[in-house]
Amino acid sequence: MRASGGTVTTPVEEPSVGRNYYWVGVRLRDGVEVSLLFNAAASLVAAAEPQDRHSATLMFVDVPAGNSFSEAGLRVATAAELIQPLSDSDLRFLTEDERRDVAYHRPDRLGDLLFNWFD
Repeated sequence: MRASGGTVTTPVEEPSVGRNYYWVGVRLRDGVEVSLLFNAAASLVAAAEPQDRHSATLMFVDVPAGNSFSEAGLRVATAAELIQPLSDSDLRFLTEDERRDVAYHRPDRLGDLLFNWFD
């Protein structure tokens, strides 16, 4: 983010009970604030509008300066991908425990599965 003129505004929060991803707040060069999300298991970066970090529903946006993450070998998820309704094909590589979590929590969107609040 710093290379593109952004500023980190919060400490990085690690995954914890109720959240499977890293979270950090940033302010872009134009003053817009976003939350960057990182799912380490999937090497996946996403972004969301700032809100209560404990909120179950993320408002996904495109990752600013996404190419810098791609160049580092990470996959960058677009907002359009993350808001797609969850489908059976999205579940095919999940473990049995993960499938039980999905059945219990019933995430609506692909992003809700990849950046989840399951306990």
